Amino acid sequence: MERVRRLLDLAEHPATGEEEATLASAHAAALMLRYGLDASAVRRGTTGGAETIDGIEFEVSNRGGHARERCWALHLVCEALGCKGAHRWTGVKGRGIRGATRVTMTVIGPDLVLDGLRVLLPSLTLQMENQVRPALRRHTATALAAVTDKDRRARASADFRRAFYVGFGTGVATKLRDRVTEITTEVKGTGAELILLDRTALVEAEFNHRFPGLRPARSSPLDREGFYSGRESGQRADLNDRNLPDLAATELPR
Repeated sequence: MERVRRLLDLAEHPATGEEEATLASAHAAALMLRYGLDASAVRRGTTGGAETIDGIEFEVSNRGGHARERCWALHLVCEALGCKGAHRWTGVKGRGIRGATRVTMTVIGPDLVLDGLRVLLPSLTLQMENQVRPALRRHTATALAAVTDKDRRARASADFRRAFYVGFGTGVATKLRDRVTEITTEVKGTGAELILLDRTALVEAEFNHRFPGLRPARSSPLDREGFYSGRESGQRADLNDRNLPDLAATELPR
């Protein structure tokens, strides 16, 4: 946990370069993902105790009016780990989530997975924001090069960015499902794999208890190029600590 904390401090420090921040953030996410999930499986396999289903809250930025797509991306990530989320917002009446002043996600899931998500969600958010900027610059320089109308360029850029977020979440969710499958295979035959089989019903029951009659969020059409660009970036996200270059402890903030 101390190493994770120091990695996040490095990633979020204003003097840290973009590439170094992304790498530090990925390290933190990888550590929490691997050890959080493994510890959960081991606990079930060794003690036979039932998991506690609980909830956490996570603040989502609405910068640019893109909170809906940021939440969409993070919901996909949570679902890949057997959790379920909802989001709510406050703001100017009648303007919807685009005009929200505060957006909050609530994620329901097993305690130990939530522990990992407390670090994974901000880490993925940082990676997502770092990667959308160069992708948008490339898109502007190519697909929008001939567009001279400022309003049209602004709308097209916003559409690309929103779709990129959803695509990024889709790509990361695919990687996480592969990781969960890998862990399940590693512990197969020990009884620990049951942790990933019975958690869905427990999470669903707790979610329905907390949010009875919740309406599903309205979906939006997505820019095709933005989605596929984001999905490719999400699939490249460094979430597996065994494939990450090492960051020496001496390089991390104390």
